[in-house]
Amino acid sequence: MALHSIEFSNLAEFDALAQSIAARLNCQASLISVIHDDALFALGHSMPATAVANRSLPMSDTVCARTMEAGHPLRIADVMGDPQFARLPAVKALGIGSYIGVPLRLESGSVVGALCAVSSEPRIWQDAEEQYLIAVSDLAESKIERHVLRYEQKALSAALAENDAILSTLAELQGRAMTVHNSDCELVFANATMRADLGLSYQELLALPCAAQRIVDKGRCGGEITLHLPGRAEHVLHVDIAREKDGLTLAEWRR
Repeated sequence: MALHSIEFSNLAEFDALAQSIAARLNCQASLISVIHDDALFALGHSMPATAVANRSLPMSDTVCARTMEAGHPLRIADVMGDPQFARLPAVKALGIGSYIGVPLRLESGSVVGALCAVSSEPRIWQDAEEQYLIAVSDLAESKIERHVLRYEQKALSAALAENDAILSTLAELQGRAMTVHNSDCELVFANATMRADLGLSYQELLALPCAAQRIVDKGRCGGEITLHLPGRAEHVLHVDIAREKDGLTLAEWRR
């Protein structure tokens, strides 16, 4: 999922999260960034507005790009003392002396950004500080997933306008827990009943299309799936494939 087409409407919530990180770690600043074309866009930051005026930095200029490439937490005690990082434009522009960051992932597993904290002086980052950032990254990822889900639900209106059969079926099955996904296993719609009656998290909702598509690919019209997410009890759901048409699949879910 490319995030550049998504309008993140409430950046204040990400700014507040970044400010909390900076305060908790007693550091100069924190940033929560996502990929936007060839740049990193700061959804949230705790810096003066003039430091990141347009909230965007070329990705190749940043330490966070290295965190994303690594795919795991990165700690740098002395950024200016490390030749591969000291020359980066963002390091000089923001006066970064030390850095700690963790990648941000969608439920699909794809890395879409990074969450970091920086200090102006060299600093030995502790294991507990890394674990704290990892825990906060789960919250940041859930916020990003929420924006993705809202975007996909809005995008569905255009798709359904060209697919009267799906639209008619949705109307007929109003009040039942329904999802619509495309052939790329991307969730494009989940009705309110999915969340209200089944009590699924955003991460769990986004995992449903791939599970349903595996059943479709086997030529079956229904079956049971088990959702596994860290820190959550297992969910066993039954799905019936209600309709497939023009690249969209409509599925009905129940416990």
